Amino acid sequence: MSYLERIQSSDISRRGFVKASAAAVAALSVAGIAGCAPNSVEETEETTTTEARDIVSGEWKSAACWHNCGGRCVNKVLVRDGVAIRQKTDDSHEDSPEYFQQRSCVRGHSQRMQCFGADRLKYPMKRKGWSPDNPNGEMRGKDEWERISWDEAFKYVADELKKAYDNYGPRSVLMHGSRAVNRVTNTLGGTVSMTDTNSFGTYCFDVPRLGLATAFDQTNSANDRFDMKNAEWIVFQGCNPAWASGGSPCYHFLQAKKAGVKFAMISPSYNATAQLFDARWIPVRTGTDTAFMLAVAYEMLKLDESEGDIIDWDFLHTYCVGFDAESMPKGAKTDENFSDYVLGKYDDTPKTAEWASEICGTPVEDIRWYAEILGKSHATMMLHSYAFARNHDAEDIPQLYMTLGCMGGHFGKSGHACGSTYHAWAGNGGPNLVVAGSNGLEAIANPVDDAIMAPIIWDSILAGKYKYFGMPNAYVPAEERDLDIHVAYYESSARFQTTLNLLRGIEVLRSLDFVFCNAQFLTTQAKYSDIVLPVTTEWETPGGFTSGNREALFVYTQITPPLYEAKTDREIGYGIAQALGLNADEIYPLSETQMFMNQILGSTVMEPSGEMVPLVTVTQEDLDAWGCTGTPQEGKVDLATFLANGCYQVERTEGDDYTFIAYKDFIDDPEANPVGSESGKFEIYCQWKKDMLDGIGYSTDFKPYPSYRKPVEGYETTFVDGKIGGEKTEYPYLIYNPHYYRRSHTVLDNVQWLQEAWPNPVYLARSDAEEKGIVSGDTVCIYTPAGKGLRTACVLDTLMPGHVGVPHGTWIDMDENEEYDLAGCDNVLTGSSVSGMGVSGYNNFNCNFEKFEGEPLVPDCEKPQRIIEL
Repeated sequence: MSYLERIQSSDISRRGFVKASAAAVAALSVAGIAGCAPNSVEETEETTTTEARDIVSGEWKSAACWHNCGGRCVNKVLVRDGVAIRQKTDDSHEDSPEYFQQRSCVRGHSQRMQCFGADRLKYPMKRKGWSPDNPNGEMRGKDEWERISWDEAFKYVADELKKAYDNYGPRSVLMHGSRAVNRVTNTLGGTVSMTDTNSFGTYCFDVPRLGLATAFDQTNSANDRFDMKNAEWIVFQGCNPAWASGGSPCYHFLQAKKAGVKFAMISPSYNATAQLFDARWIPVRTGTDTAFMLAVAYEMLKLDESEGDIIDWDFLHTYCVGFDAESMPKGAKTDENFSDYVLGKYDDTPKTAEWASEICGTPVEDIRWYAEILGKSHATMMLHSYAFARNHDAEDIPQLYMTLGCMGGHFGKSGHACGSTYHAWAGNGGPNLVVAGSNGLEAIANPVDDAIMAPIIWDSILAGKYKYFGMPNAYVPAEERDLDIHVAYYESSARFQTTLNLLRGIEVLRSLDFVFCNAQFLTTQAKYSDIVLPVTTEWETPGGFTSGNREALFVYTQITPPLYEAKTDREIGYGIAQALGLNADEIYPLSETQMFMNQILGSTVMEPSGEMVPLVTVTQEDLDAWGCTGTPQEGKVDLATFLANGCYQVERTEGDDYTFIAYKDFIDDPEANPVGSESGKFEIYCQWKKDMLDGIGYSTDFKPYPSYRKPVEGYETTFVDGKIGGEKTEYPYLIYNPHYYRRSHTVLDNVQWLQEAWPNPVYLARSDAEEKGIVSGDTVCIYTPAGKGLRTACVLDTLMPGHVGVPHGTWIDMDENEEYDLAGCDNVLTGSSVSGMGVSGYNNFNCNFEKFEGEPLVPDCEKPQRIIEL
């Protein structure tokens, strides 16, 4: 019997599954060639060197590394009888700085446990206490489970959807996620959506109206990787690519460092990236970057006045509007300008380094040093991610960051930059050179336009009304609407877990008539559902693409047939459609294999001339073998090689035709190549910004230019009456949520290999910890008005006092009395503070902490897995 047959046999237990799949790795270990082995393996009859040699004869396949990670790398799996035996990464060519390999990280090498993990859900499940006539919602998250058939599951879901649509209409169904089943619900009449500023924070504001590249398009914000060597300084702000962008990005930054480029880090902590590049640390309290940058602008003005050669006045008056009285735009409703505001002419408060230091905690000398480095005579690259924009009242961050870049003239020139270094595009800006095609499946539009912002969603559902103001990048004037949600559906992604104020969210789910989801494990949203539908991992689908970095496109193939009774998202949607009596073939007219082939046929690669041409050679024999329709074509790589390599990468050389300098066309000819703002220039004064933000209605004191506004929750609110230096409140510390190397957002948090390597502590500054008698290893209770969480302390000398670092993404694990979250989930601690554009202000909530006097936490890797035996 093959390994896959043994693993999926009906009489095998969950733990037996692990034992069977681990046997192959054990054999490799005996032979001395194991790549990724489990923590411990019992001796079995299979653990022989003969078996090991036989196992190595399996086939290497390109495998998905599909999560929302900032690396996006090549992942390959040695497969025998449908079981992953060993993993490796990109070896399709020799590695060099110019033509680098797309190497995966520890997260990619743990993907086996996403597919073959002991805690995979095998079968459709129903909560025992739920019935159509009695939801018994208060037992969600507490109840036991029972196995049901797919026919039963589809009927339950179809009946509950039909009941909701018939009795309450489409605005009674809340849907999070849109992989496949949304085609069914949109056919039924639509659903209410949740919208969130998520990763981008206040950059979700329509920043092209300021003249910037959109936050959703990372290809036109900063310079090509080769140009980083031409900088004198690279300054990071609001980012930690060493953790958040695993894979190639840090390799590119290392090439710049080897070339003599110096680094600086603006952050509440001297993080892993700062340590890697021996960066100068400019400490700034979380949520106070606006005050910091206003002071930098002030000090630049003063330095220019006293020493000269700091402000690029030609740049400001040629490419910008609104910096000073000389450059005001047409249509301005006030004669105020940014320069005079910074100098204090309107509020008698010059934004000096001393003024800002009280707020942001940055030493005065660091503010002045940075002001000098941003001077026009320095080749400085200002590179940001979005942590500093995921804060309350950070709406001025994008415009202000842009303004500093304009003051030094750091746009459109080699060695200079002012833009994002985010996700897989970190350290390598420019248009994508290789792009996947469309899957050919036409969207079915959602007829319902309701979209509730994440910070207000739970209170809105409980209150039965909410404030509608469109989507984050397309706001409209606020409108009060009624709301009556009865059903919630979560499709694969962890949107419930990653939404603010999770305990209030649990209260809401327990109040509804019906909750269902797709899941691979007993995730948070699965735990609080009534019906759970086991969905395949990407290793069990026909194949697909993940967006790569600028120069590479990643493709993956099927590693194993669907395990147990798991179905793909499409198969689940198809089954629900049939149970509803809909024409499932009309809703899902294309097979998954055909959609994959459509993407392959539509994939293109850029020629040095800029022309996009077909990437993959596909023959009629290929189409026939796949059972797909399409037109044969000639491309750069044959289909078999493309799929075997798992990637196509454009080979680069320094100085080639693909070299990219962001905004260069605009700087070379601003009349012929205007940016996206109304004026066609960088708008340091933007009337639209003020009018739109005022129209949302949470705050009405915005200015058209960047200015300082006290946050609804942040550093000032750690003091009674908001008076800095006065009496502290009950919550005198600031929480921030670093993206942690153990997982990608919430995904992989259940993998014991990663739990052992990355224990997920709470980070405390040494002076704060010593004040409370806490040392590394102590169990700590972190608490806010929203909830309490426990974590093990990690005391640092590299964290600003007053900060509590709670890593993002752990799966909630409430104790028996539902008082403490034993996992330290970040969104148990976040509340529903809202202001400005309704940003999810993850990084500046107020909190407190203390040494926990109860039983110390068990390390995560030693906790029982969420294994459902049915």
